[in-house]
Amino acid sequence: MKRLLLTIGLVAIAAVSAACSSAVAQPLASGPVDPSGPTIVARDMAFSPSTVEIAANKNVTIHFDNLDSAPHNVAIYKDANASEKISIGDVVSASKADQIVPALAPGTYFFRCDVHTNMTGTIVVK
Repeated sequence: MKRLLLTIGLVAIAAVSAACSSAVAQPLASGPVDPSGPTIVARDMAFSPSTVEIAANKNVTIHFDNLDSAPHNVAIYKDANASEKISIGDVVSASKADQIVPALAPGTYFFRCDVHTNMTGTIVVK
């Protein structure tokens, strides 16, 4: 019974998060998009790999593969304060989703699951 209530609660949170994230204006990627970006996998409530590299000044597709039944997304922020959004991916459960990330300047960026904020990682832009 507890597991059922937890699952229902997580689904409700995912639905609210998805509705809220779609209402937030995202930076648009203008120009061509590199489809050969990294794949980030969610498994056992963690990201793998937790650090990925992408090319600087180039729009890129990040491929997200959620292998958990719990809802997750890849939300990219300027830093771990998560106050400046870069790209917020769709919340998905047990499925795959592609996310177009606008061209970024060289540096280190923070990503997390907005549903489970303890799931975090780093994007290194070179």
